[in-house]
Amino acid sequence: MIKNLITYPDPTIRLISANVRFFNDELSQWITDMIDTMRANDLSALSAIMIGIQYNVIVMKEGENYIPYINARLIKHSGMSTQTERSTYYPGISVDVDRFENVTVIYEDEKGNPHHRDLDAEMSRTFQQQLDYCFGSTFVDRVDKEMKQRINDHLEHGLVEGGGSCPIVFYRDYFKRGAKYLISFTALTFILPFFVSPEIQKWVYTIDTYILILIPLLLVAYFLYAQYEARIYKQCTSCQTGNIIGTTAILLFQYAIISLGVFFWIALK
Repeated sequence: MIKNLITYPDPTIRLISANVRFFNDELSQWITDMIDTMRANDLSALSAIMIGIQYNVIVMKEGENYIPYINARLIKHSGMSTQTERSTYYPGISVDVDRFENVTVIYEDEKGNPHHRDLDAEMSRTFQQQLDYCFGSTFVDRVDKEMKQRINDHLEHGLVEGGGSCPIVFYRDYFKRGAKYLISFTALTFILPFFVSPEIQKWVYTIDTYILILIPLLLVAYFLYAQYEARIYKQCTSCQTGNIIGTTAILLFQYAIISLGVFFWIALK
């Protein structure tokens, strides 16, 4: 069934979309309605909140197919580009917006099966636009203060304000990524005895020792900053704390294995 798109100044756009916890006929009907609405309005993508459904569901048109992305999150990104964007919510307004050029997303399909996928170029940008809607945000939240004020002055009722929108990328992930890179580098040094001289081995294992000091510092920083973000963005997801603890535990286990490896290599020397 074709649904009406919410448009300015409907405040529904500022609602945070909840995660889908059921994968049943009701969800299938939502997706069908979203596809019908996309076809009727010639849209390449649509978030469920745009037709008044407050759940994290995005549908993207890819060729002749319509692909649902449920409970989507960004887990990796690279590059940055600026392009002019438009929104069905703010008709008649276009602004230049910075977006990541390449992203890796995790999501579930209509049956609840987990997936991950790399998106680039226009697909990446379109996906990020729709993910903004899921987190109670629009492109006006990504422009500078001057442009935002100009848009506000242009609109009859001013911008639709709202609080609590979530970032699509958490800064805590930088600490996590740094720890993972250092753990991976240290693991690679275990094969060095087969290729380099004892002098170089000694130099590399000295570096490993310093890395083993740095990794727990990054993990502590990750855990503390993650708790801070979880308090600020507690509306984004109900399972942040569990994810933070689980991620920290996994990284600590990997750190313990690497530490033992370095210890035994040094002991063997």
